[in-house]
Amino acid sequence: MLIVIGIAQAALGRRADLIAAAQAVAAPTRSDAGCEAYGFYTNVLDDDAILSVEIWRDQAALDEHMTHEHTRVFIDAVGGLVAGEPVMTFYEVSAGTT
Repeated sequence: MLIVIGIAQAALGRRADLIAAAQAVAAPTRSDAGCEAYGFYTNVLDDDAILSVEIWRDQAALDEHMTHEHTRVFIDAVGGLVAGEPVMTFYEVSAGTT
């Protein structure tokens, strides 16, 4: 399993646009093969900080997701909606019990 945590800071005055772009990509992404979870969340201490949490079956599923039109549209849009570069952290998790 692959867990991806991202954080991005909305550009000044662009928070609503960033949230709209996130909403537009979330629904189709949740239907992508191998997508276990995919969502965006706000930071309770900083309204302009947007957190993403993705859980993928494996790297191949994430790689396939990156080729989809809805993903490309989102990536193209985000460039003008965030301040600086989003920070993405990847965690590979082996199957286990809780």
